[in-house]
Amino acid sequence: MKPIDKANAAIRLKENEDFKLIMKCVEADIFDAFKNVKLGDSEALKTVHDLSHGFKLLGLRVDKYIELAVFEASKDEDR
Repeated sequence: MKPIDKANAAIRLKENEDFKLIMKCVEADIFDAFKNVKLGDSEALKTVHDLSHGFKLLGLRVDKYIELAVFEASKDEDR
């Protein structure tokens, strides 16, 4: 898939109301899981931390696809 195609898909995804809703729900679920970790339960805390990290990485990757396409487009304009 070309960078511009990834960027267009990423933009559509970020603008999609269902995606926004699901992302909010997932974020709330992860926060609820964090709040329910018992004090001293390092394994459960690590699991919640891993979920949180993966969730954030998804958002960062979507943004990166958009950023890379913008960069590629600006390079093409300079030529």
